Amino acid sequence: MEAAHPSPDWQVLDVGCGAGHTAFALAPFVQQVIGIDLSAGMLAEAERNLGDRGLTNVRFQSAIATALPFADQQFDLVTCRFVAHHFSAIEPALAEIHRVLKPQGQFLAVDVILPEDHELAHFINRIEQLRDPSHYWEWQLSQWHTAIASVGMNFEVLQQWRLPIDFADWVRRQQTPPMAVTQLEECLDGAPLVVQQSLVMTRAPQRTFQLWAALMRGVPVPASSPV
Repeated sequence: MEAAHPSPDWQVLDVGCGAGHTAFALAPFVQQVIGIDLSAGMLAEAERNLGDRGLTNVRFQSAIATALPFADQQFDLVTCRFVAHHFSAIEPALAEIHRVLKPQGQFLAVDVILPEDHELAHFINRIEQLRDPSHYWEWQLSQWHTAIASVGMNFEVLQQWRLPIDFADWVRRQQTPPMAVTQLEECLDGAPLVVQQSLVMTRAPQRTFQLWAALMRGVPVPASSPV
């Protein structure tokens, strides 16, 4: 919210809206928020949550990020929160986001990110995929920068932080099958020491580790300016 500085006349699109939390946070400060998601279950949950809040300027619909059913330059703000790691590539979605953004609009993304270290990056993606097979890849900041620049937007990292993970809660929220949980525990216990240290792993009194996350911004490059 602080990064967006929303205005009452804004049209907002939330890509991968999930249960609607980002849309609901923005709704009191803008004209309209549209949330899209591919998951029928998530959209149903978002609609239930919407009914509890009585907001009249939020709607949800099924749509895919790589083929947004909206007009060119329709939105002042596009958000994408903890979704991009499900994309098999980020450029196609970013190209569509750029298309629907107004020239003075902005794209704000929050996601888990990978360190630039190759071994550590592959280890993190391995455990993420064991936990959730729909996870495709956590992208490095360098990959975000290249992808955003390639579609005609300037890229800025607004904030980075360590994301603490409670293992039991992490697998419970995803309903990870018991066999996969056992594989994850073995994977974490067998990780190279440098990986364990980088992820700040603990086993007792509870199993925990830390990932990385970032808040990023993309803004359309003026037609006369280089990326």
